[in-house]
Amino acid sequence: MENDYAELLPRVCAVLGDSRKSVVDDTCLEKLLDCFQAITGNETELCILQKIPCLINIVNASKQKDLNPSILSFIMRLTGLLAASEDHFCKLEADGIMNSLFGNPANFETEAWKDATVRCGWLLGIQNMLHHEALIHFLCKHDCISEIIWLQKDPSIFVASTASQLLANILSFTLQHSEFATLKTSSKIEVTDAVGTVTQLNSTVWSECVCAITEHIDEFLRSNITSNIQQSLKLLSKISVTCSPVCFSSLWLKIEGSIKLLLNGDLTTIGQPLAELLLNVSRSTRCEVLHSKTWELLRILLSSLNQAEALPLATGILKLQNCPQPLRMQAMTTMFQPLNYIFNMTSAQPKDAAVVLDEGLNHRVDIEQHLSKKSTCISLICQTLSHLFEFLKMPSQVKDLSYQGLINSVLTILQLCIGTAVPTTSAGIKIGRHLIGCIKVQRAGIDVIGAIVQWTGEVKEVENALNLLLDYVRNPDTDCTVLKKTLQALLQWMLCCIKVADSAVFENKLQEFIHGDFISIIKKRLFDVHWEIRDSTVEFLGELCFQFKEIQSFCLLIGTSGLPHLVLELLSDPESYVRASSIIALGKMDYLSPNWQTLSNEKNLMEEKKIILSSLLDILNQDTEGFPRRAVVKVFADWAKNSHKLSSCELADVVPVVLKIGGYDLDWEVKMYSLELAEAFIDGSPFKSINSYADALPNNIRSTQVRCFLQNLCDTGIFDILFHALWDCDRPVAQKACKILMKLKTTASRADSIENVKNLNGYKPNSESFHSWLSHNHLNLKNVEDVMEVLITLDLEYQHQHLTCSSDHIETSLRSLLQDILAAAENSEENDADCY
Repeated sequence: MENDYAELLPRVCAVLGDSRKSVVDDTCLEKLLDCFQAITGNETELCILQKIPCLINIVNASKQKDLNPSILSFIMRLTGLLAASEDHFCKLEADGIMNSLFGNPANFETEAWKDATVRCGWLLGIQNMLHHEALIHFLCKHDCISEIIWLQKDPSIFVASTASQLLANILSFTLQHSEFATLKTSSKIEVTDAVGTVTQLNSTVWSECVCAITEHIDEFLRSNITSNIQQSLKLLSKISVTCSPVCFSSLWLKIEGSIKLLLNGDLTTIGQPLAELLLNVSRSTRCEVLHSKTWELLRILLSSLNQAEALPLATGILKLQNCPQPLRMQAMTTMFQPLNYIFNMTSAQPKDAAVVLDEGLNHRVDIEQHLSKKSTCISLICQTLSHLFEFLKMPSQVKDLSYQGLINSVLTILQLCIGTAVPTTSAGIKIGRHLIGCIKVQRAGIDVIGAIVQWTGEVKEVENALNLLLDYVRNPDTDCTVLKKTLQALLQWMLCCIKVADSAVFENKLQEFIHGDFISIIKKRLFDVHWEIRDSTVEFLGELCFQFKEIQSFCLLIGTSGLPHLVLELLSDPESYVRASSIIALGKMDYLSPNWQTLSNEKNLMEEKKIILSSLLDILNQDTEGFPRRAVVKVFADWAKNSHKLSSCELADVVPVVLKIGGYDLDWEVKMYSLELAEAFIDGSPFKSINSYADALPNNIRSTQVRCFLQNLCDTGIFDILFHALWDCDRPVAQKACKILMKLKTTASRADSIENVKNLNGYKPNSESFHSWLSHNHLNLKNVEDVMEVLITLDLEYQHQHLTCSSDHIETSLRSLLQDILAAAENSEENDADCY
């Protein structure tokens, strides 16, 4: 490590400490600090840094009065890193460096402290030193705690945020030892934490620091000034996350009274930070006494907030572990009350068909107020559905949910959006007017319907959901994004019919559904005027066929419906995304499988295959867009992995053609899929059999099999593609090719006559020298013996290691960074440091 910077570091430090030199780019300084921070994580390396004279010199340069603010900030943060150990901190304090840099900011020059960069550097420098008692003693001695508190209101958002986080870290760091101090076992103890080893903690110093910050928090909580209260609540939230549970409990006892007072006042502007604090406390503390108090505070807060503010709190409560059942029921009631209200106002079904809630809880009057206006109505319903969707993704938390009532409520809202529901009250009619054609509500509602499918248990629920989703697909006014979500949800509901335990009844219902308007609606959407709808529909059809491919009745129905031929027509769609999706759908439809045979004889089936393969090869060879070409090679790779789709003869015919075109494509993803196709072809049965029992075979038989296998690859042209890709400018392509070649090298080494070239292993060419070497040695990649020699001779392991390194592993080194800083200083007019 020392050699990386020993030569250049003194010159760089001289530049940074000279106010006459050009100011180095801030990004370079940040990167240099990152390098030093990584180094100081090792105690040995930290000692090395502390002994480098030039770094001490640059720290001493902070006494200059005309330093650039960026350089001064850099020196502060660097000093903090160097002073992370108590011994070095004391040495710098004795030299007066600590007082000049981190003493009371009132001693700074007014102009320097006015710069936000300097204030931020001061805070971050202190943060870097937060490892020992000496710093806390220093901060109290110079009244720095009050300055950090003041900086929370700094006009610079970054400075204010940094000050708040530093204050939380200081309090957490001191509080974690307060439990030992109160035991009075010793005034000095040793504690090891995640940051490092903290030694010689004096309890009187800790008490002074804790009291100063705690009094500030409590004072702000009681100040009746909204900004002060919000600031203290956010600070407490940070402390609750970073502080140990036991220590935070002792702090909580001191400010609990102020929190209760807040709950009795106006929560309009402080409800959100207060909710975040209480949730953080509930999640992070394990004290039973504190938990019981927190549950009560959450109950009061949840009932005090308006519906829109209560929704995120209710969701947070439902995520909590060991949440009391009454509070959990209150949260669920808060979440579902808007849905129940809409259901009762618009549906003719009995009220018990809605979600069962706690009738003992008061109905929120503000729900009616929100739903009476269009903007607040849409906002509240979207929020409710969004939080409900998040809630449904937590399987362990939704055991006691009334799914039937939930589905009824959400289906009613979605019906209102397209005008198929008939409201039964004047309030319901008004809500229906607000929701008709509302895309936001439709998207949120479809997400919920798609998420709740896994808990369905009644045939009637499935039937209602399928019919509603099909109504959305049928509706010509359905937005493109809504239709995409609808088709995804429809697929999930169709799949649930074949995955439930007692699937016979559900399968019959699904058969009725498919034999209805389903096929005709899908056909119509496949040729919609909007390309996004055509794209979503063909994606849906392909995935549907893939999931149902084992169900023969479905395959026969799709095969006779004419849908596969419509997908073939979409291969010539004017939009490239649709062409690509059609190709992928064609691959997923298993069109070449016997289940899809709808033609009268085998001759017609072969003709159909030729048409499909020819169409795909034409797209790969002629399409000007990358998406369809990628899709073609991806489908061929998938077919190569699943031998039932194409016979071995068909694969042997088509793979060389695809590789010859795709392997030299300009699109890197086309090349990657081409390599996947090559790998799938290689991983066929001959290769597997060679590796599985080769060692048990006599040498001559094993060598013959290896040569036959490799000669087959030579004839296919795979080695031409692999060695071309090995030097590709796109790193993922080269890495993939190298891995495949390494696997083939292992196979080639099993041949007995290869021993005479094994001693040549270690050749490390580049692209140009490799082809020159092939030409000079008259090596032909179509000849199996030559290929075996090339595989063994090349140091593919070295090449793989080289490709694994990041492309900028040299440029991002510490040496390169120091060189950039020097170059920037030497060219002060242009100041063109390369900061990547």
